[in-house]
Amino acid sequence: MVVHVFMSHTKLDKDFCDRFDVAVARVGIRAFRSEFETIKPPAWKTIKDQMGLSSAMFLLVGKELIKSQTASDQSVEARAEWKHTQNWIAYEVGLACQRGIDVWVIGDDVKINFPVPYLNNYALYGLGRKKNRKIPFDEIEFIKDVLENYSKDRFHPLGFLGRNITCSNTSCGSEFNLHSVVQKEKSVVCPTCLKAIEFPEGWLLKKKTK
Repeated sequence: MVVHVFMSHTKLDKDFCDRFDVAVARVGIRAFRSEFETIKPPAWKTIKDQMGLSSAMFLLVGKELIKSQTASDQSVEARAEWKHTQNWIAYEVGLACQRGIDVWVIGDDVKINFPVPYLNNYALYGLGRKKNRKIPFDEIEFIKDVLENYSKDRFHPLGFLGRNITCSNTSCGSEFNLHSVVQKEKSVVCPTCLKAIEFPEGWLLKKKTK
């Protein structure tokens, strides 16, 4: 039986999406990527049907997606395109939440600037290139491991021991697994409320050996 996952993204982030596709292909599972698929109208039905086949949803937050929301020189058409994209993301996240499957938000070394109403796994640099960052693990291998485990039906929401956090903003309370290293005294923007979550002791730091 072929395992399916659902990609939520903007086609403008082609390089980021292509890197995800490579990881998917190496693992041997199938990802629904809308611009490469034949979507018969109405589009919402195709999206719903594909989500119904999927074991997890991956929201890929790339540089173009971030830029499309904040660019000061946006045309009317560009603003309309961002609103269109945002509406589809909200719809797709809602479907995934209703089905009870995992929702991953994976950033391409960007700071998220729009709210995601529901998620249970967050990776700030999930498809980055290790040689460009001082981090203690290989992020590309990490996402391959994630996909491989879905193919073996091992993952369940909030199932990562020691990685679960709750947003400190009392009006938010979003709970998710954080899969990225955070240095001491640094903060991470909550992807649901966009408020800073402080990490005075750091997060997932490599333990020093004597």
